[in-house]
Amino acid sequence: MTERPRLLIVGGGLAGLLLAARASEQFRDRLSITLIERELSDGAQASLDTRATALSRDSKDLLALWGFWSELSGAAKAIERIHVSRRSRFGSALLEDEVSAEPMGWVVENPLLQASLLRRCIAAGVEVVEGYRAVKLTAASDLPLLQLEDGRELSADLVVIADGAESSLRSDLGITVQRRAATQFAVAVNCEAEGVDNGTAFERFTDEGPLAFLPIPHSDSNKPRYNVIWCAHEATQARLLALSDEDFLRELQMTIGWRVGKLVKMGRRAGWPLSVVVSRELVRARCVLLGNSAHTVHPVAGQGFNLSIRDVKRLLILIESELATDAPFGALSRLMAFERASSADHEQTILATTVLSDLFDQPHPITDTVGSAALSAVDIMPPIRRGIGEFGMGRR
Repeated sequence: MTERPRLLIVGGGLAGLLLAARASEQFRDRLSITLIERELSDGAQASLDTRATALSRDSKDLLALWGFWSELSGAAKAIERIHVSRRSRFGSALLEDEVSAEPMGWVVENPLLQASLLRRCIAAGVEVVEGYRAVKLTAASDLPLLQLEDGRELSADLVVIADGAESSLRSDLGITVQRRAATQFAVAVNCEAEGVDNGTAFERFTDEGPLAFLPIPHSDSNKPRYNVIWCAHEATQARLLALSDEDFLRELQMTIGWRVGKLVKMGRRAGWPLSVVVSRELVRARCVLLGNSAHTVHPVAGQGFNLSIRDVKRLLILIESELATDAPFGALSRLMAFERASSADHEQTILATTVLSDLFDQPHPITDTVGSAALSAVDIMPPIRRGIGEFGMGRR
């Protein structure tokens, strides 16, 4: 029996797990898959301390097509509409699907999503190597060679690098990145409110960046809960992280207003710089970049993981095509088809999120007036409103 080609995925984040699970199910008898991750979460976190991921309509459709959505749907919170506004300025817009009754997107807490994907990997026969870090990737020989910190060496017909924005393996291949230094810094926290839960997400633009409230599934108290990403300048972020819970909730309430109801409870806060990192190349001989190793985008509009899901779709098409050849993954020219198919999507998404994040960052009388007028125009002009909604739902 001919030995099956070997796929090695380095990185057990959401993108790496999704590719491993789906590829193993789709190519079960034709491909051997190994996933390397230093530490996998057990999925157990306090209800107000988890991070969450927004899934667009297109991403949900792909997850349903691949058989994942039935397990996730019960833990997903629907986004029925998105209210966009500016703090202390006129102009707002309400985005919703005016044609179908389906939500614009869904929010799933990361530990639940990760645990679900990991279960599918194990059930599909993925070899999961946990507890060891990949320290070096050599691609000079016929097959790439990956060295783990315990001294083991693993070779593969194709290596998918999904080890994060600061990928050391990407550097081993000599692939450089375009890096946009952080001008905004995030504060992430989950909050509980007293109010009516109607599935509305809120995006409010302040003078220092966007503030997003994404609805997440209820806790036992049955009160509306939100995953909050607050983007601000570095000094403001430091001050917000240092506030007491009471003072933080008070300032958050003043910034978002009262549409979400009264904020009454919050979880732990986390913070990080919002730099944008984009790889200048996506492929080398028998190696492909995926997820944050390929692109780290601003969280405004929640496009990061949705972009990775579309990359997984393109990779599955590539793998299907390669397995039909006599020498799978051996031709760099064929791997370049993945890069060509992905580049335009990456550029469009990164440009849109960068423009949105910067739109009101440096207040000016002209941008203030134009920005407020633009929001009002979106609200009263259905074609513009539908176009923005389609982009947010992942339609390309």
